[in-house]
Amino acid sequence: MSEIESPFDEVVEFARDELGDGVRAVDYFDTSDYESLYIRDDVAGLYTESQFERMSVERMSNLLNVNFFEQIYDVGEFRYSVRRFEDALLIFLPVTESSGLVISTEVELPTSIVGFAEACFDIARQAGEA
Repeated sequence: MSEIESPFDEVVEFARDELGDGVRAVDYFDTSDYESLYIRDDVAGLYTESQFERMSVERMSNLLNVNFFEQIYDVGEFRYSVRRFEDALLIFLPVTESSGLVISTEVELPTSIVGFAEACFDIARQAGEA
């Protein structure tokens, strides 16, 4: 398990308390860089640095689309999105207009994904405002 200190430690702590080893990774990113705040050892071994960098570019492009999504759907503030893959869930949380978090979890969760994502969103926004 790898961890670094961050203003978003509370999100990592909440996710780990709620899901334990069901948390695969928590990454912070902005328009110029990314940081792995937590990554389970077995997950870290699945990807090369180049693959992590490609994922970061994809996350940044999602961040740039948040305002577009809010405008075309006209249903309020974009809070988060969840992507379901065969072996993982990815929760994309915009924190500011230029930064966000991605939380990767196992598919089978002991809690509601909506409730979990909402709580992570609220904690991340508070940390982003601090």
